[in-house]
Parts: sequence; structure tokens; C-alpha cells
Amino acid sequence: MKRIRPQTVLPFIGIICLTLWAAWPALFEPPPRFAPPPLFTAQTAQTSETAETGKTSQTALPQPLLESALINQTDPLRVHAASIAALPDGRLFAVWFGGKREGSTDVKIYAADYQNRTWSPQRVLATTAQTTADTGRFARKLGNPVAFVTPQGELWVVYVSVALGGWAASQLNLITSPDMGKSWRPARRLVTEPFLNISTLVKGYPVFFENGDIGLPVYYEMAGKVGELLTLSPQGEVRRVTRMGYGPRPLQPIVLVETPARAIALMRDGDDLPPHRVWRTETTDAGQHWSPLAATDLPNPNSALSALRLEDGKLLAVANDVENERFRLSLLLSADDGWHWRVIHRFEDKEAFLQNPPDKETFRASLSQDLQSLGPGPDPEALARNTEQNLCQTRCDWQYDYPYLIRAGNGDFHLVYTWNRSFIRHLHFNRAWLEEKL
Repeated sequence: MKRIRPQTVLPFIGIICLTLWAAWPALFEPPPRFAPPPLFTAQTAQTSETAETGKTSQTALPQPLLESALINQTDPLRVHAASIAALPDGRLFAVWFGGKREGSTDVKIYAADYQNRTWSPQRVLATTAQTTADTGRFARKLGNPVAFVTPQGELWVVYVSVALGGWAASQLNLITSPDMGKSWRPARRLVTEPFLNISTLVKGYPVFFENGDIGLPVYYEMAGKVGELLTLSPQGEVRRVTRMGYGPRPLQPIVLVETPARAIALMRDGDDLPPHRVWRTETTDAGQHWSPLAATDLPNPNSALSALRLEDGKLLAVANDVENERFRLSLLLSADDGWHWRVIHRFEDKEAFLQNPPDKETFRASLSQDLQSLGPGPDPEALARNTEQNLCQTRCDWQYDYPYLIRAGNGDFHLVYTWNRSFIRHLHFNRAWLEEKL
């Protein structure tokens, strides 16, 4: 009988021991459970409305409210991928990236605050040079930022950086603020993959667990597109990465919690071949396992969407509900947990120009009408100039995309999205306005 040499066995024993050591906490910790989402009542929304208007009556019903504003200035020329967070003191905090174009080396992460229904001037939050210096890893370009408040009361921003290549070579970075944006700790790199640690991007709003952990929806783009749930500790350390289905099409998951154990996820269709539909999966064990991906009836032109769950269990979404292009942005409702959707409002719609792209004069006339409804923002002439420069390279194509929808502590809804590649538009509406659409 051939004797087994110790030097042959020891490496395998080492691997087994290392694996057991890495998995040791998970073997004895109870399975994670989602923290239930906040419940908003009519009284909550009613009280917030009277507080904002200065009235003391607690019985008058709030009036329908829909307000619009542009957040950013005209420099840089192009902006994209905004997210927004509701802060404990009632302010809003928005982040986005901007530069000469998406993927250019001059792109920076910008931020602004919303207080008393007014946006502050934009400021630079992160740059490639700063990210390189903080992390010790070269960053050539920056991308999608997501801002949120942790259960421990810190403001976090996770954003994408790339050293070489395209978005498939991306990495995630985290900056944190203990004082709600007044000061920021240095950026640090999140280790999401065991080997090269590349090809992880972020877009969706996080969910939270009862133990204080944070579930951040991310997606993987190397050799196919896969949605994942990245679980972070309260200190920002990666605990685990869970895949949310397999396939070449779905990405940018949006996770909607229903109970401590159950949630669904909606995903963008990342394929170039029709039919284009929003994908759906669900979990019954708080994100440890996910059902096979299935298509819903909501069209999706390979574009991001956003959604949240209402008090009655219905789902509210903002999406480009068309097969191709991004000329329409709609508010939609689902009463069967995301399988079927109906349009309740159009925020943007340029379908009339789909078959007959406008010439410059027609475009300018239509843009002039749009400017009247955008609310506070940059000088109208500069606004029109930026928009025309971004949209009319070969022909004038309208584009509204990358919605990000949240609900603030007072029950009001806040939506940000990219308006014609040029500006970040903010829409603020209340439950009374929504009820009129339902």
C-alpha cells in the first residue's frame, strides 16, 4: 500500500482549516432577518404637511403636492446616476457623477443638500485623485454613487471606480460621514470578489437587517450580468455576497422587503435582444436564497428602474416602460407583487417625436415649453444650451433615465433622475397627489 506523504496532505488540510475559519461565524450565528420597512400613516403625512406650511391644525387634509427642481449647475456638461437619501433632521442629500461625458477621466462625484424646499449649490464629493490617494489603488474614472443612512446613524456613499478598461473592470469604494455630510472619512475599497476584486457596480437602495447589517444590491458584469446582494457589517466590512439568479440579462436589482424573511427583487433587462422586460426574483429566507428569475409584463429598454413598497403592500415603480430608447418615464403600480403593472402617471413622454425626430427649430420650441415646468434651476439660456449640445449630436433624441425613488420620514416621495443627459431633476410629491393618480 502506497504511503501518503505529509507534504501532499498538508496543503489540503490547510485549505480545509482556512475554509472552516472563514465560515466559523456563519455556522453559529442565526440566519439574518430583514428589518421591516417603515410604515407611513395618513396622520404622519398630514402632520408633516401642516408642519411645512406652518399651520397648527391636525385635522385638515393635506393638499396634493407636486414640485420640481433641477439640482445641479451647468458645469459639468453631462451628469448621470443620481441617488438621494433622507437624513434624520429632515434634509435630503443627493449625489451623482458628472464630467464631459460618461466614462471620461474628468468625472467627479457631486453632492447637494435639500432644505426648506431649496437645493444648495453643488459641491465635489470625490475625485479620481482623491480616491487613488485614499485607497492606494489607481482610479482613472468614477461612476454610479449610492447614498444612504445606516441604522447606526451614519451617512454612507458607495461609488464605482475603474482603473483600466470599461465598467466590467469596476470596483466599489466607500466613504462615510459620522455627522451627516459635514465631514468625511477617507475612501476605502470594498473587497467584493476573492481574486481580482473587479466588475462589481452599484445602483439600488440598500435594505437593512435586524442585526444591523446592510444589504446593498449590486451587480456583476464580467462575462455576463448577474444581480447580487452584498451584505456589509455596520463597520462597512463585506460579510457575504449572494447571487440573485443567473443569466446574461438581469442587472441593477431593486430589493423590496415585505416581511423579516420575504422580499422580491426587480431587475433591469441588460440584453440587447427583445423582448425587453423587467425581471423578478424573490427570497423567503431574508436573502440567503433567491428563486429562478422570471419576466414580468413591464417593458424595459435596458434601462434602470426604481421601486418601493407602499403601506398596503402594492408596489410603486418609476421606469422607462417602453421596448426601446428612453423617451418616456412613467409612474407605475403593481397590485400582485411585481408581476403586472399599470401606468398611473407620465412624468416625461416624447413619443410624438419617436417616428419623426425633430429638427433644431422644432426641438427648441419643445424644449422651451419644458423649461417652464422644470422649476428652480440654472439660467434658462444656459440650460437650453447644455441640453441641445448633449441631445443633438446627430439628431435630437430626448432621454429620461436612471430614476431613484425614496420616501422621506414624513411620508413624502422624492424622485431624482437624469434629465436629457444634462441635469438631475428632482420631483417631490405627497401621498395626497399619489391618491389622485390611484
